[in-house]
Amino acid sequence: MVKGLVYSVVSAVSLGALAILAKLGLAMSLQPLEIVQYRFFFGALLLVSWLVITNPGLLRIKPRTLMKAVVLGAGIYPLQSWTFIKALQHIPASTTSLIYYGYPLVTTLIAMAVLRFRPSRIVFAALALTALGCGLVFHDAFSRDLDPKGMLFALACMGIFSVYLTLVQIFTRNDDAQRISVWVIICMATVFSILSPPWAILSRPMEAWAIALGLGLIPTALAVSLLYSAVASIGSAYTSIFSTIEPVTTVTLAALVLGESLEAVQLAGMVLIIVGIVLPNARLIRRRRLVRG
Repeated sequence: MVKGLVYSVVSAVSLGALAILAKLGLAMSLQPLEIVQYRFFFGALLLVSWLVITNPGLLRIKPRTLMKAVVLGAGIYPLQSWTFIKALQHIPASTTSLIYYGYPLVTTLIAMAVLRFRPSRIVFAALALTALGCGLVFHDAFSRDLDPKGMLFALACMGIFSVYLTLVQIFTRNDDAQRISVWVIICMATVFSILSPPWAILSRPMEAWAIALGLGLIPTALAVSLLYSAVASIGSAYTSIFSTIEPVTTVTLAALVLGESLEAVQLAGMVLIIVGIVLPNARLIRRRRLVRG
């Protein structure tokens, strides 16, 4: 459990940096699709280059495993990204984020129905705490008039990501999670490079190159590979709960890097999220202390 917790938290913290890097990119006049394209193109490039040096065997893949990567990386994830962008076009980012972070509950329900996951009362308590925490972090989510179309896109995004996490758990049961994650990123890079060719980066200043490389390394190569390792280690339900540290990271980095204000109600929400993440591990920590004692 502890190893899976570390994988999922580090993955979520890395993903939390995505919004900050994207905002910095937008400030440099990078286009939204261009940012997504650089993220996956450089993510695949950095990851493949690293594996060529350290573990080239991970780049070899069987046709059946490749099909799993294609389903996840060329089918489901681009659809999730598209619905997220469409939601942002119709409703505020805070509303989109709050709806999106309903995925731990939906993922847990899917795991119960499909994977025979039997959550304890502690898991339900953790879900409640993280949901309440997200509500406080995005407390102004429903303070304005909302377009129903945007709400539907946000709900679709949340549902698609829940299905994505469930399929990751199913697909990695008898396969190497790290190998699949590498090829999923390659598939994502291929899809988004077709939609927006990467050559525009050649005319960009060095600051844009730094953002592009940061997007490829932190919220992509590192975050996606650790997410797959987390799901393979502890399952989709626990991973989704632990991954709610992501909005905590985003809000904190927004305050530190972008100078955005951080309200007391958001701090309270962040505390609840952290408690909700720690709670499922509390019993395990106590048991280990008893064994060592």
